[in-house]
Amino acid sequence: MESKRIVKRYFLLDHSGDPRFTAVLGNALALSPNVDEADAILVAGGDGSMVRAIQRYQDLHKPFIGLHAGYRGFLMNNAEPLSEIYQHLNEVQYETMWMLMAEGETSECKIVVYGFNDVWVERGTSQTLRMQVSVNGIQQSALLVGDGLLFSTPQGSTGYNLALHGKAIPLGMSVLQVTPMACVVEKTALGSIIFPDTAVVDVVFLQIEKRPGLLFHDGLQSSIAPLRHLSVRKSDCQVQLGFIKEYSIHNKVLAWQFQSS
Repeated sequence: MESKRIVKRYFLLDHSGDPRFTAVLGNALALSPNVDEADAILVAGGDGSMVRAIQRYQDLHKPFIGLHAGYRGFLMNNAEPLSEIYQHLNEVQYETMWMLMAEGETSECKIVVYGFNDVWVERGTSQTLRMQVSVNGIQQSALLVGDGLLFSTPQGSTGYNLALHGKAIPLGMSVLQVTPMACVVEKTALGSIIFPDTAVVDVVFLQIEKRPGLLFHDGLQSSIAPLRHLSVRKSDCQVQLGFIKEYSIHNKVLAWQFQSS
């Protein structure tokens, strides 16, 4: 958790569907109509709204602060009572989170995408994928057969990864998680794999004309043509998210560890 910072002007992205957010915050805060002139970006909505905002604005290198108006909100702060939320914004502290970089190659082009939560490949037809995996240049002997693979950051581990029965990873752990989508190795189901965040994971896709795999990142489809090869690693891109202490992502992920599956 990083120290507090002075924020004078905010840019508001309101995906809440609740007109109170713009009305109340517009009266209480100095809102900028121009994101370039703001010191921080407020996002009202759920985790999906936050991830979309990060994909759109992370190149500006401004911190993001989430106001929860969605379903679960691991990346968000509680916004109730809304009339008092502006007072808590002065107490926000910031977490620095890294993004994944995925370099894909199809028969048509090369693709580079960055995932804040995750990057994944899934089958594009009814045929399962056949995947040969290498880690740090060392090819693994096992051939993976299944619906795809998902790569997640620690902050992304509570999203799609969790729905695939991956592990919820506490923020700050230096790990890259790879979670299979209904994959087997020699007819044995394969579980989630944890690598150090220095790992470079390469995947070669076999029989791609018959078994096409498509690339996605943070819920966005990244490729139309099937992948021949994919390389995933920790990138140098970083994003700052602001949290009020009692809504820290650390506390939310810790609480999740004690919930029954």
